[in-house]
Amino acid sequence: MDTVTFPGGVKLGARRRLLGIPLAQLARDAHLQPELLRRLEAGEFDPRSLHRLARQVLARALDTTLD
Repeated sequence: MDTVTFPGGVKLGARRRLLGIPLAQLARDAHLQPELLRRLEAGEFDPRSLHRLARQVLARALDTTLD
């Protein structure tokens, strides 16, 4: 990918890796498909468009906001 459309997603991926949380586990906890979470972390998907539960789970697990 040449450009990152949603840099906030890339930051979420970096935070997840820093905390040592497996992608599959976080996707399961947030009721997301792992591929969607991969796309989000690649900056291809806007994290603000996730359903409310997923946003809450991600924010809590990663101790961050999805702004």
